[in-house]
Amino acid sequence: MGSLRAKLSIAFIGIAVLATVLSATFASYTARATFREYVERAERTEIVLPGPRPGEVLIAPAPGIRIRAFGARQRVFSGRIRNAIWTGALVAAGVGVFVALALARRIVRPVTGLTHAARAITHGAPAPPVPVHGRDEIAELSRAFNQMAAQLAENEERRQRLFAGIAHELRTPLSVIQGTLEGILDRVIEPTPERIASLHSQAVLLRRLITDLRDLSLAQAGQLQLHLETIDIAGVVRDTVEGLSPLFEERGVTLRVDAPDRLPPVEADPDRLRQVMQNLIENALRHTPGGGEVLIVLREEGAGVRLSVADTGAGIAAAELPHIFEHFYRADRSRARSSGGTGLGLAIVKSLVEAHHGRVTVESTPGAGSIFTVRLPMRLQEGT
Repeated sequence: MGSLRAKLSIAFIGIAVLATVLSATFASYTARATFREYVERAERTEIVLPGPRPGEVLIAPAPGIRIRAFGARQRVFSGRIRNAIWTGALVAAGVGVFVALALARRIVRPVTGLTHAARAITHGAPAPPVPVHGRDEIAELSRAFNQMAAQLAENEERRQRLFAGIAHELRTPLSVIQGTLEGILDRVIEPTPERIASLHSQAVLLRRLITDLRDLSLAQAGQLQLHLETIDIAGVVRDTVEGLSPLFEERGVTLRVDAPDRLPPVEADPDRLRQVMQNLIENALRHTPGGGEVLIVLREEGAGVRLSVADTGAGIAAAELPHIFEHFYRADRSRARSSGGTGLGLAIVKSLVEAHHGRVTVESTPGAGSIFTVRLPMRLQEGT
């Protein structure tokens, strides 16, 4: 009695039996009364009855009328009608019970599949896809559950990749720091200024990685605090370019900015916007060989501003583009960590841009470079 199938079966059977019994009772009573009325009307005979004697009471349906009782043939006919009605009722009840059981099983089957799949997820196993039949509410529930299970599996895969990436990124600089310090303690390595500078650079890389992870987790959780101001986005871009110019000169890469004289002000967090620009420009520099060029273009677009960073690097293969904004994803896996990247820059860019209700996209042609485009609204919606 505790299962849904049992409850549905009992409910359907009860309804079928109750409806059948009531229908049969009403039909049997109606048929008998109708048949009796017919017989009485056919056999009614008028008889003049003598008046009652003193002290006697005449009992009759009406003065001068006598009704004959049912004969044997009438009783047989009435019994056959009654038996036929109840036989039909029992057959109808049996069919109703069969249909009720089949219907209950059909309704409960997808629910049972959903239960098994949910238990699999609870135990940490991948959920098997639930079959979807028809277009009713149960089918919609099964379809929604399959989508949820697929999203959970994808999120779990991303989480595992994230943890593996974090462990990998932290292990290398820590190993370098530990090995160098152990060599110095064992007096095998001299603590020269160059080695101390190398340790410092590894510590800086660790600090940057931890800061990036913190910013990324806050942004994706919707808990990143934005200090919004009405700013000139062109001014923020020029300040960022000025700070990164020495790196471009060192690498022999040209950096240009193409912006109109006047752009509409944008409501944004200047520090976070500067972080977006720095990550995009550094990413473009990292993938542009000497003699190449990085071009930053600013344009007004509708009710917002479009910002694009184009480089003349090696480009990104089409199969890599859907994953380019994932954590610790590197299109060029041969590049060493010494280039300064943590593998989180583009993921942070995506999170920060979306925190400003913007959108970031990428276009790339292998051998011809890549273009990262950021679209920001002039004003954020109220309440953000």
